[in-house]
Amino acid sequence: MEEKKSETAFSPDLWFPVDNAANLYCAGKRRNWARTLRLAFVLNEPVKPEVLQRALDDMLLRIPTFSAIVKSGLFWNYFERTDTRAVVRKETDMPGRPINTGSTTQPNFRILYYKNRVALEVFHGMTDGGGSVRFLTSLLARYYELQGEAISDAPHMLRFGEEPTDEEIKDPYLRNSADGISAKNYEEMEAFRIKEPLKKGFMRVTHGICRVEDVKQAASAYALTLTEYLTAVLIQTYLQTTPSVIDKPVSVSIPLDLRRRFGTDSMRNFCYMSDIAFDPQGRRDVPFGEICEAIGGIVQNKATIEYLTQEISQNVRAQSSPLLRPVPYVLKRVFLLNTYRKNQNSFTTFLSNIGEVLAPPEVKKHINHAEFTLGETPYNPFGVGIVSVNGLLTITFNDCRDDMEKQRFFFRFLASQGVTVRVESNRK
Repeated sequence: MEEKKSETAFSPDLWFPVDNAANLYCAGKRRNWARTLRLAFVLNEPVKPEVLQRALDDMLLRIPTFSAIVKSGLFWNYFERTDTRAVVRKETDMPGRPINTGSTTQPNFRILYYKNRVALEVFHGMTDGGGSVRFLTSLLARYYELQGEAISDAPHMLRFGEEPTDEEIKDPYLRNSADGISAKNYEEMEAFRIKEPLKKGFMRVTHGICRVEDVKQAASAYALTLTEYLTAVLIQTYLQTTPSVIDKPVSVSIPLDLRRRFGTDSMRNFCYMSDIAFDPQGRRDVPFGEICEAIGGIVQNKATIEYLTQEISQNVRAQSSPLLRPVPYVLKRVFLLNTYRKNQNSFTTFLSNIGEVLAPPEVKKHINHAEFTLGETPYNPFGVGIVSVNGLLTITFNDCRDDMEKQRFFFRFLASQGVTVRVESNRK
């Protein structure tokens, strides 16, 4: 399919600055790598690529921030409109392949299909997991509308024909920050890290599909939320499968979606990274209950508006400092890249639960299950992405190594807790 030019809702000179979180993702990208998120829906029927292309053309008029490419300016990165048409493509490569943000006029995302699966892969500087869900569910709503189905309204869905709002486009960190927030002294923690060479051009994706209620029931036995429980299982997995003695905290980085907490419908990045850590103090056979008791409530304690506003405000203040403003970006990037690397090195692994897919019932009836993959990173061997729809929870490991011992232990442990899991992988 040839690339064509398309009209968009952008004015010819439209550009907009990257958001507060995207600054780090832009600084961390390399010539052949940029942090990429992947959200996929496995439908109950084969995808119709021609209709999907028409739906994509329509929805990019409604969601103009996706018709953009990241550019480097003299002082900061920014997003600029591109007239190059985003083309729906059949998937032929490994999932989560890094988005090329270099010398290209292609928008910094892609829509892929293969048999019954439709996937969005997007540069993390453009949006996060919450924005990815809104984009892909809205795209599918238009896809089924074009096939003659009546689609009802649903919370957070974007409809073709509506005008984009400032709230969707503007930086939500800047909009929700506050003045007069005092700085905090952070105590840096040295977390346990797997130090193994990662295979380039290799991504093993392993999905574990189970019932949401089964996992909630297992979590309730330890008085934990679903996310806390799966984090505890992941920590236990590290303790039981790491050959060497772990004498540092096993820390799991977990993003909190801030849209609901601050009442915003932003299509940009808007999350806060919270770490859950457990220090085994050199022990391997730590009772699972001890881990659960140690980490319970940590995320909820950091989820208050007051705490999150303080965190957001400090980050925004650092970015908008009058002393930093006139510094050329080539020098700012050195500082930002160092911050990005320190952030990546401060935790053992990451786990992102984007929750239940919110979509109209007329769309959800077509979805068998969803998959959320975090994409490869030069700093961490693997991560875990979690998403649910129609009562099915999918837990996805992305891994750049040959070893699968951690995946096996994780899913076998869930099975021992009464959770029936169906495991799928792109590699044997």
